[in-house]
Amino acid sequence: MQPWQDPEIDKIREKYYEFATENLLGDTEQRDKEGDFSIKRWKEVAEFGFLKLLMPENFGGAEVPVTHLVAAIEGLGEGSMDGGFNYAICNQLCGLQTTINIFGSDELKSRYLPDLMSGKSMAAYGFTEETSGSDAYSMEATAVEEGDAFRLSGTKCYITNAPYANLVLVFAKTSPTRSPFALTAFLVDMEWEGATHGREYDKMGLRTVRMGELIFDNVQVPKSHIVGVKGGGLRVLTESTLWERAILIATALGPMARGLKSCIERTKTRNQFEKPIGAFQQVSSKISNMIMRYKLSRQVIYDIASRIGNGSSLQPHAQDAAIAKIFVSDNFVKFELDAMQIYGVRGYLLESFAQQDLRDSLSFNIWAGTAETLRNTIAKLAGLPVE
Repeated sequence: MQPWQDPEIDKIREKYYEFATENLLGDTEQRDKEGDFSIKRWKEVAEFGFLKLLMPENFGGAEVPVTHLVAAIEGLGEGSMDGGFNYAICNQLCGLQTTINIFGSDELKSRYLPDLMSGKSMAAYGFTEETSGSDAYSMEATAVEEGDAFRLSGTKCYITNAPYANLVLVFAKTSPTRSPFALTAFLVDMEWEGATHGREYDKMGLRTVRMGELIFDNVQVPKSHIVGVKGGGLRVLTESTLWERAILIATALGPMARGLKSCIERTKTRNQFEKPIGAFQQVSSKISNMIMRYKLSRQVIYDIASRIGNGSSLQPHAQDAAIAKIFVSDNFVKFELDAMQIYGVRGYLLESFAQQDLRDSLSFNIWAGTAETLRNTIAKLAGLPVE
């Protein structure tokens, strides 16, 4: 039996699907137009237990298999049309909470994980800068050691959840060199002096999650808030990014499952030339391609999830994570383009799920490593001398 064939997987997916249809539908279209983020929904999903998944039981979490988290992500996405919100809450769990769980001290876990899991707190991932994206070594944020603390200075941009986050995992240089040991990760409370929220960005897709700047001006960060060890930031960065590539990518599955059902129904009921459009081979071929893209993407994600231990490192699966990210991202975009063609002009209207899912899908080839960068990663891990 393959991982995605486990009956327990369908039970969990159905559980979150039903929750989403009952609680997360109704105003997505308007909030997408306005770029409005729903804190109310965030707290509802947290209360349902989603943010507890994979987290240690001694801090109030639920230590379930990683495949169960994938099923929950899939169910949320299929049951609602809120791609931005789903990405935001899954980003916190996969990128932030998992990182704190793996690298954080017991002091940090006990202090911050309960509030993150309950929805009381919201976290952001403070890595990207104007000059630093794929090239981590070009980072300009610095943290200067002073006694029992570090003085953190720098500006982070294009940060998911930034406008609402009260807790940020910030990466900064603790050495001026381009060394693998030049970066350190810190957990920073945005209420500390010198930490402020900067400008917000207006985006074409994932509009129901806010994105913005985070500014740190000589923020005093206690050494106890280092995540991992001093100089170990690159390892923390790599691990958290791998979780995003392998598991956060599952946010594509729900929209694909939902879109497939809708498009199949459309091809049966939309008549042209006195027959359903599904009777035309050009249309039925698109549906066949959509089925293949969805099912293969699902198999790729569940396969890698089944090989990951809860709280374990993904380093042994780095190449597979890159492959999964590229494969699912490419197929998600192509899937949504076919959905748009099937719906025709109706799909182009702002009231349609097709145009919204298409706009959301375009971001998947950018975050957690662009498709171009990931292809270099795959080649390097195969032993090629790629620069």
